[in-house]
Amino acid sequence: MKHIIFALIVCLGLCTPASATELQYYQDPIPYGNYVKDLDSTLTKAVERNHWLYSKDEAGTRYADLDYKSYKISVQLVIKGESVALKLLDAQRPDCGKKRCQVDMDKVEGWIVKLRRNIAFDITKLVRDDAIRRSFTD
Repeated sequence: MKHIIFALIVCLGLCTPASATELQYYQDPIPYGNYVKDLDSTLTKAVERNHWLYSKDEAGTRYADLDYKSYKISVQLVIKGESVALKLLDAQRPDCGKKRCQVDMDKVEGWIVKLRRNIAFDITKLVRDDAIRRSFTD
């Protein structure tokens, strides 16, 4: 009986889809509701705080790029409804001159989490300011 259960567990482990991906913390959308009047200026201020560069192409797609410590990281700011999420597009070390030039994904994810935290912080300040403004008008 133990062998049958073990075989079933192994079979189920091998049958799970290989394409299942783990949701990273930075991919969790940040809702901004109707508190953000000018999204581009809010994102610009939040993104550029830690050496990221904010850009927007002619199609309206927003990007944040980081060139820091031999890393080049590109992130897309995905706007869906009234929320913004981050999507890692590319992370590389093109100018690395050392033996080990592998991309340290822990560092990359840490920098992206910090970027997400900056955006969430600025949106939270806007929500707080709106709450204070409403408390004085009531």
